[in-house]
Amino acid sequence: MVSFVRRTGGVMPLAVTLGLALVVIGPAPARAVGVNQPAPDFRLPSTTGGEISLGDFRGKKWVFLEFYGADFAPTGAGDLSARMADYKCFEALSIQILGASSSLTFSQQPFAQSLKLPFPLLSDFPDRKVIRSYEVLNERSMTAHRSFFLIDRPGIVRKKWIVPDGATTIVPSDPLLREIEEIVAKR
Repeated sequence: MVSFVRRTGGVMPLAVTLGLALVVIGPAPARAVGVNQPAPDFRLPSTTGGEISLGDFRGKKWVFLEFYGADFAPTGAGDLSARMADYKCFEALSIQILGASSSLTFSQQPFAQSLKLPFPLLSDFPDRKVIRSYEVLNERSMTAHRSFFLIDRPGIVRKKWIVPDGATTIVPSDPLLREIEEIVAKR
């Protein structure tokens, strides 16, 4: 916390300092979404039409929320295709897959169709509020970092995976599913 600011000719008064601090610093950043904490709820436009809310699945299904960078990007397409290939394994565990990005639904629809995805993609454009609330926004590109969140029926994050920046390797479903099966079995 800054108590004073030096400037040419003296010290700024406290009132000016606080005003400056609020402008420069802004509001406190949100806490990172942690394991065993409530998942931030959302309602976003979907490629399946209408809007989808995390709350739609509360008490009914687990949710595997996958953030990807951009439509038609090779890593995002590869990751989502891996989930599509193992969709029945997720379904057998009563897990709803949701893909989310900062892309427009207009772009997501042909992207989802090209991959033949059996699960919806959600658009967090233009505000990126959900991406920000999960703290996976890449400020430089204004897209989501590749990341995955496993959310249980009551809406608690039970596991999260964050892909390191610059990684171009596709994340296969097998290692994710092994961990997910263990987590689901414990609940």
